[in-house]
Amino acid sequence: MSETETTQLQTRPQTPPPAPPELTARALGGGVVVGGILCFSNMYFGLQTGWVTMGSLQSALLGFGMFKALGPYLATPFTAKENVVLQTTAVAAATMPLCGGFVGIIPALRLLSPVGGDGDNNDGVVGVRVGRTMMDMGPIELTTMQLFGWSCALGFFGVFMAPPLRRQVILREKLPFPSGTATAEIIRQLHRLPNEDRRSNKKDDDEEEDDEMEKIDNEMTQLVSSIDDVEDSTFRPMEVSPVSSSTSPAPAWRLLFLCFAFSAVYTLLGNFVPIFKNIPLGTYLGVPALTAWSWTLQPSPSYFGQGLIMGPKTAVSMLLGTIVGWGILAPMAKAEGWATGPINDVGTGARGWLLWVSLAIMLADSAVSLSLLSAKVLLQTIRSSNDGNHRVEEELDPAPPEQQITWQTWLPGLLLASLLCTAILSPMFDMPPLEPAIAVLFSILVAVLAVRALGETDLNPVSGIGKVSQILFAIVSPGNIVANLVAGAVAEAGAIGAGDMMQDLQCGHLLRASPRAQFIAQLVGTAASCVMVVAAWTLYSSAYEIPGPEFPAPTALIWLDMAKVVNGGGHLATNVLPTAIGAAAIAAVLPFVEACLPSSRKWTVPSAMAAAIGMYVTPNWTLPRVAGGLANYAWKRWDPEGAERYMIVVASGFVLGEGLTSIANAGLKSAGVSWVWCGGCPVGFCSGCP
Repeated sequence: MSETETTQLQTRPQTPPPAPPELTARALGGGVVVGGILCFSNMYFGLQTGWVTMGSLQSALLGFGMFKALGPYLATPFTAKENVVLQTTAVAAATMPLCGGFVGIIPALRLLSPVGGDGDNNDGVVGVRVGRTMMDMGPIELTTMQLFGWSCALGFFGVFMAPPLRRQVILREKLPFPSGTATAEIIRQLHRLPNEDRRSNKKDDDEEEDDEMEKIDNEMTQLVSSIDDVEDSTFRPMEVSPVSSSTSPAPAWRLLFLCFAFSAVYTLLGNFVPIFKNIPLGTYLGVPALTAWSWTLQPSPSYFGQGLIMGPKTAVSMLLGTIVGWGILAPMAKAEGWATGPINDVGTGARGWLLWVSLAIMLADSAVSLSLLSAKVLLQTIRSSNDGNHRVEEELDPAPPEQQITWQTWLPGLLLASLLCTAILSPMFDMPPLEPAIAVLFSILVAVLAVRALGETDLNPVSGIGKVSQILFAIVSPGNIVANLVAGAVAEAGAIGAGDMMQDLQCGHLLRASPRAQFIAQLVGTAASCVMVVAAWTLYSSAYEIPGPEFPAPTALIWLDMAKVVNGGGHLATNVLPTAIGAAAIAAVLPFVEACLPSSRKWTVPSAMAAAIGMYVTPNWTLPRVAGGLANYAWKRWDPEGAERYMIVVASGFVLGEGLTSIANAGLKSAGVSWVWCGGCPVGFCSGCP
C-alpha cells in the first residue's frame, strides 16, 4: 500500500459503531419476570388494604440486579436503555391488579345480593330487568376464561391513549412526572451515566449519548430515595438528590437481601403461628375493647416499608382519619344505637356506618380536586392557543422519526382496543353495546385530566375518575348496579394505563430511549399480565375468603356503596348523613387551602383522601404504616445522607419479602397446611385458628 493510500485511510472519518439494541428479548423477558413478582405482590396488598404500587423504581433495581448476577454469561452488557424497556414492561404487568379491577371491582361483584326488580330482598331471587334497568343480579363469580377476557378488555386501550399526549405534556409543557423522573435518575446512577440535563432536547447530543451507552460498566452505585404512585392516595415522591458515584454497591445489596429475608421469615412464621401477625395487646393488658375495635399491634415489616414509601404527611393524615373514625365516630355510632350489628359488619355494624363517612370524604375531595384541575387545564389551553412556539417544540423532539409512535400506530390500536373492550364486556354482563362504548369514550376524555394531574403532582386521581363515571352511568343506565361497577372499572383502567405509559415515556425521554420500543414493551407487559393477574387472583381466592378476615378488600365496599347510592338502591346508615355532610365539607375546603399556600407550607394541610383511607381500613392495617411514615421523617432528619442512599432499599426489601412469601403461604393453605400453634390467640381472634 502506498504512503498516499495509508494517509487517506488514516484521515478518512470513522463510522461510529451502531448503538446497542434497546428492544431485546432479554429486556422484555426480564420485565415479564419482575412484573410478575410485583403483580402477585400488588394483588396481595391490594386485597388487604387497597395499596398498589406502580413499581417502576423496584423494577429498575431488580432488573439491574438480575442481569448483574448474570453478567458473566451475557455476550454484551445490560444497558440503561434496556433497563428502561425492562421497567416499562414490568410496570405494565405490576399494576394489572388495580387496572383490571381485581382489588376492587371483582370482589364487589362477589358481594352483590340477590334482589327483585323493585330492589328489595326477595328470598334469594336473582334480580331481573325492568325495562332497561337492573338491580343486583346476585353474587357474580367469573370463570377463569371470563377473568382472562375481562383483563384483556380493560388492559389495552389505556396504553393507546398516552402516545398522542406525549408531545403536549412532555415536550411542550415539560411536566415533571416525578416518578418517571426519579426512575430515570436511578437508572442513570445504576448504569453510571453522566448526571447531565436531559431536558436540553438537543439532537446534536445523540452521537455522544450512543458513545456513553457503549461504556456502561453495569455496576451498581447508589440509590435515590423516591416513590411510586399508589391507589387512592396523596403519596408524593421523596426528593431526588444526586449521590456520589464512588459509593460501594455492596452495602445496598446486602441491606436489600437482609430486609427481604427478615420480612419473608416473619410472613412465613405468621402463617404457622397466627398471633405473630396481629397481637391483641389490649386483651393482654386487660382492655379487650381495644381488640374489639381493631386497635391491635400488627408488626408487619411490609406495612412499615409502605409507610417509609408514603412519607410522613400521608401517614399522619391516615392516622388522623383512624383516630377520628375508629376512636370517636364509630364508637359514638355504636353507643348511640345507630350501628346495632357487630362492629366489623359492613351492613349494620360500626364499620359499615363509618364507610359512608369515608365515601363522603372521598367524593368531596375528588370533586373539588378534579374541578380545580379542569379549570387549570382550561386556562392553560387558552394560553397555549396564543403560543407561537408549537412547531419549534416539535422540531426539538430528541426521538428520531423511526422511534416515534405515529398516529398510524396508536389510532387504529385505540379503535381496536375499544372495540375489544365493548365486544367482551357487553355479552359478559348483558349490557347493550352502547354502554361499554360510552364508558370507553368517557375514559378517553378523563385520561387527559389523569395524565396532567400525574405529570404535575405524581397523583393519578383514578378514585375520583371512577366515581364520576359511576355518577354518569346512573344516568346512562339507571338502576343497573352491575353496569355501574363495570363503567367505573373501565374509567379507572383507562386512567391507570395512560398514566403508567406517560410516566414510562418521561423516563425514556430523559434517557433518550426509543418511545416506540417502550410502547411495544408496554403492550408485551400488558399481554403477559392478563395471564399472570388471573393466576394471582385464582391463587389467593382459592386459598382465602375474599372479602374475608385476611383479605377484606376494602375498596370493593366503597365501589359497591357508591353504585347503590347513585342508583337509588342503597340505604344510608342511621343518622350518618349529618356526619357525612360535615366531613365532606371539611374535605372540600382542604384542596382550596392547599392551593393557596406556598409550596413550603403545603405539607401542613392534611390529605383528605388519606384520612378517608384511615377510616375505611381498620386500625391494625394503618398503625404500622404510620410507624413507617414517622420513621421516614426521623431518618431524613437525623441522617439525610443515609436516607437518600438506603431508604428505598429497605422499603423495597420489606414489601417484596412479604409479597413473595404470600405466594408460598397461599399454596400451603390451599394444600391444607396452615397454623401449627394457636397459643396466645383469644377465641375467635386469629383467622385459621379454631
